[in-house]
Amino acid sequence: MKELITNLALFVVFCVAFSGLSACNGTQAENTNSGKKANAQAGNAAKSTDYPLVNTGIAEGEIVLLDGTKTKLSEHKGEVVILNMWGIWCGPCRDEMPHLQAMHKQYGDEGLKILGLNIGDHDGRPEPVENIKKFAADMKIDYTLARVEQPIISQLYQFTKQQVVPQTFLVDREGRMRGVFVGGGQRNYDAIRQTLDKVMSE
Repeated sequence: MKELITNLALFVVFCVAFSGLSACNGTQAENTNSGKKANAQAGNAAKSTDYPLVNTGIAEGEIVLLDGTKTKLSEHKGEVVILNMWGIWCGPCRDEMPHLQAMHKQYGDEGLKILGLNIGDHDGRPEPVENIKKFAADMKIDYTLARVEQPIISQLYQFTKQQVVPQTFLVDREGRMRGVFVGGGQRNYDAIRQTLDKVMSE
């Protein structure tokens, strides 16, 4: 029972420890420094098995790659996965991408998989594939970009309780949620990097 309470407490920490200085869709992400510190302290003391498994709706949600093939988060067990929700029209998303690209360059050959999930335009319509490819070329992004439809978008929004982008989810090799980051800003980038370095070293 004590272990169950501990695991639930860790899960709550992840769900509330959102940081970030800016986010798209007109909603400001909360800046919770105390939550981040609590999250870091809990993370230092916890084992990987103490973190919650990603729920089935997210793990089995369909992700459509730009070449038309499909994948799911559940198919990447054994890899560390970053799910990053973004849109071409989102300024903070653009600012975040070079930081994700740097992480991809450092850890891409060591089992890191970054999936940039394009959520569509302002009205929720899919961005044309050619527009996404051109955007990636202009931004010099070579990690995997994909399009996602409403069911998995809704699952991710439901998890964070915030309908904004960017949102970044870090999942370890066992399929456990190790970090949730809403919005942009340097403190958020640093928090993603710190968590990634820890997970990659395990």
